[in-house]
Amino acid sequence: MKYAVSSMEMKICDRNTSEHFGIDQAVLMERAALCVCEAVDKWKNIQDTDRSLSVAVFAGVGNNGGDGVAIARILKQRGYHVSLCVVGDPVKSSNMFLKQLEIAGKYDISQGTFSNIRDNKTDGAFDIIVDAMFGIGLTRPVTGTNLEAVNYINDLKDERGKDLYVVAVDIPSGISADTGMVLGGAVKADTTVTFNFAKLGHILYPGCEYSGELVIADVGITKDSFLSKEPQTIYHDGDAMELIPVRKKDSNKGTNGKVLIIAGSKNISGACILSASAALKAGAGMVRVFTASENAEVVKALLPEAILDTYEDFEPVRDKLITAFKWSTQAVIGPGIGCEGKGKELVSVVLKEYDKPLVMDADALNIISEDEELRKLTSNYAIGSKKLILTPHMGEFARLKKCSIGAAKDNLLEYPRLLASELHASVICKDARSIVADSNEKKIYINISGNDGMATAGSGDVLAGITGTLIGQGGSGFETAIAAAYIHGCAGDIASSEHGRYSMIASDIVNALSKVLE
Repeated sequence: MKYAVSSMEMKICDRNTSEHFGIDQAVLMERAALCVCEAVDKWKNIQDTDRSLSVAVFAGVGNNGGDGVAIARILKQRGYHVSLCVVGDPVKSSNMFLKQLEIAGKYDISQGTFSNIRDNKTDGAFDIIVDAMFGIGLTRPVTGTNLEAVNYINDLKDERGKDLYVVAVDIPSGISADTGMVLGGAVKADTTVTFNFAKLGHILYPGCEYSGELVIADVGITKDSFLSKEPQTIYHDGDAMELIPVRKKDSNKGTNGKVLIIAGSKNISGACILSASAALKAGAGMVRVFTASENAEVVKALLPEAILDTYEDFEPVRDKLITAFKWSTQAVIGPGIGCEGKGKELVSVVLKEYDKPLVMDADALNIISEDEELRKLTSNYAIGSKKLILTPHMGEFARLKKCSIGAAKDNLLEYPRLLASELHASVICKDARSIVADSNEKKIYINISGNDGMATAGSGDVLAGITGTLIGQGGSGFETAIAAAYIHGCAGDIASSEHGRYSMIASDIVNALSKVLE
């Protein structure tokens, strides 16, 4: 796992590196500047040109601008034609910025203003723009000349396309390092070079789109500088297999999990097919589908590997469910069961009678959001040794949290934690960046796998099935939910590469699981 830090966490880490461990800020700034210059050199080498490239460095008057001035100096020493453009009120200059200007002056690096560049019409001369106007400390909207400079860079990029390389220092100017939101306007970078830890604004939307390729460069700031106060947010970007236990070579279908999928209704058959097929593809030893009798033939035809239990709309389901409970080692309830009639009855029996790891999705979540008695049963379900994982999309999450979708999105890193705590569960809040929270964990996980092609009917049913398999493989509910969200996203990325984001469907995600779990 890797940290995604807030601006305050990073500032404390920076300060501790200098004040506690004694590494001078000037040393860190020089290392940061060298890392950005390496990114510029790498782009130049790809261009396969012998001519000296022209660089415009837009530097603010804070420490991020100090990085920019140091970058301008180093690039000039490496043979680039450099124009240093200072943007901002000189009265607000930081000491480190002024120190870098003093050094740059001794190397005969002249500085200009944004108006010089804008009015002299030198746009076409630039091959590279370095954005060092604002760093991670920005908290208010960009305005005035600063906004003009942001728009100038973006307009020039739109005009020049791949002929112009825009690299941001630490974070694109105008992006909140804590939320990823655009503050008035923001630079759209090809590459962002940040230092030692990704910031929340690099990971969350829309900041991740403005950041371009994210390069996390080592300038010598380590996790030691958190002084045991670790950041609260983590993410994973490695091999999916690192997140799940190694399968025992002497295992059998019984020891690899017997997953009960309670899904589908007389009018909906696809949900149980997708959930059950995903559970099988995710490694379940056996899957039992509990669904309406109307779905019997389609389950037999499409899922011959599954055991099938059906119920009639007019009959009580408790006795049949109890039999299935005894057979299973874990269960999933919710996809396509409906919110009235049998759906509510199924949820009630499960919450009152089941005593094993449970995944609740879709209609099961809508039912408990409207029924206080069932909500209370849910909140008591995992008190003790049982695991409970909820997998709501944003609409379902908002209903559970009793807030608007807008409020849920505005509090994406806080509300899942609160809901998980209230219901004593692990929660996968599904969105463009899914958030995983757990009642027993202080940390929050941001899932960065996946793509917008996964916003298609049945994708959530697939996640429920994957989670249903993984919940019985050991590890905490938090670890299981993280693994399920990441694997689901990785499968979605493969499906997108094979079928395209517009054309991929949920069954493509299921079929891609075999490649993720090779």
